Amino acid sequence: MKLRTALILLIPFLSTVWAEAQQLPLFEQYRNMGFVLNPAMSGSQKNESVGMFYRYQWTSMPGAPQTGYLTYDTNRFMDDYNMALSGYVMHDRTGPTMSNGVAVNYAYHIEIPSFGGESHYVAFGAQASLFQHRLDGEQLIVNDLDDELVVGDRSSSFLPELGAGIFYYNEYMGFGFSVPQILGLTSNFTLDDEVSPIKRERHIYGNMYGKIPVGYEESSYIMPQIWAKYSIHSPLHLNINLKMIFDEKFVIGFGYSTSNMLTGEFGMNLNQRYKFGYSYSTQFTEWTTFLGDSHEMFFIYVIDSEEFGWY
Repeated sequence: MKLRTALILLIPFLSTVWAEAQQLPLFEQYRNMGFVLNPAMSGSQKNESVGMFYRYQWTSMPGAPQTGYLTYDTNRFMDDYNMALSGYVMHDRTGPTMSNGVAVNYAYHIEIPSFGGESHYVAFGAQASLFQHRLDGEQLIVNDLDDELVVGDRSSSFLPELGAGIFYYNEYMGFGFSVPQILGLTSNFTLDDEVSPIKRERHIYGNMYGKIPVGYEESSYIMPQIWAKYSIHSPLHLNINLKMIFDEKFVIGFGYSTSNMLTGEFGMNLNQRYKFGYSYSTQFTEWTTFLGDSHEMFFIYVIDSEEFGWY
């Protein structure tokens, strides 16, 4: 059994359980790490922070996807230079495939004059990244156990990548668009004389959120959010969330995605410095029993902030 055949058998299964078949990792807490999706969102939360994110998806499936991020975001240069920086280190593993990457984001923010005194901004962002994509032939399920082209072999490929985005925001709303994987290069996994190419497809992301104050003190909010994802040859995927933030300390939320997934989440903001949250997702498809549920958690430490709080 050739390596190319093994991959062909693996990829349609993953495409069936996640119809969008997109190549970039999926996660639910995207509002807390928006600059990973859109580099123009760097610095938009007006603080300097470091974070850790972890997602364990489809826990009942052998080789279930596991994704981890270490992130950094700062608006330290906003006052003098109108620019912000962010970046992340990422590890993602699904069955026999694994990706490790590092990315650096740059955003330039332009303040738009407003007669009402409210600040409005448009930000333009760029991302540069480098990823290592690996294939572990020992974990492939093959028909011929003595096939030396697959069993016992490992292969890896290094690819640079570029991304870009634009983001508009003010105190009560924000929306933007971004394009990760602009280059769309191809990973060539080589085992002996066999070469199996896997092309990195371009993605298009769109996100929008609102912040509706509740009460006179405006310390509690309702936040609707939408994340739209599209990649070539795949259907449009929507992730819709509604969060409720109480006294800028506690958050609960619910979400639905067009892949028939329901999500519930909660989080806390302690001492205006420490943010952590957890989300649980379950999928309503014919594969639910086999796939299992998904779990995601994050922790953020706010180093410095213009205004402490959630946003």
